Amino acid sequence: MLGRRRPAAMSPALQKVLEGFRSTVALVERAKAEVVAAAPTGRGPGRPVAEALAAFEAFLAEARSTMPAWRSRPFDADWTACSRALDETGRRAELLRLEGSPAGYEELYGVLGDLLEPLEAFGVARDRFGRRSFGPRD
Repeated sequence: MLGRRRPAAMSPALQKVLEGFRSTVALVERAKAEVVAAAPTGRGPGRPVAEALAAFEAFLAEARSTMPAWRSRPFDADWTACSRALDETGRRAELLRLEGSPAGYEELYGVLGDLLEPLEAFGVARDRFGRRSFGPRD
């Protein structure tokens, strides 16, 4: 098309950073899906909270293990924010595990929202990666 610029080729180093970031985000998204499965739906009561929380924490630990793959000076602020988000989310998950399951549908939704809130740092980082010509958002 006229007027559209072709995206600049990505260096191998930046490609590696992007691949590392995408791997981490995929695990974070999987963790979120696991814990949200504890919420009741019109089709059923939801997964037991303890079981969902265990899966959530396991995927967060795996996501944490992939963080070094995308640590790079140009993205240090995003990396640090995401690292802190994993730390805070892990702390909140541990508190939930120790305090026990919420006492009802409405309380559970509030607890899940609070639990997942720090992980918004990954969405912010994803948006910044997109602005740096890493291609479309997945």
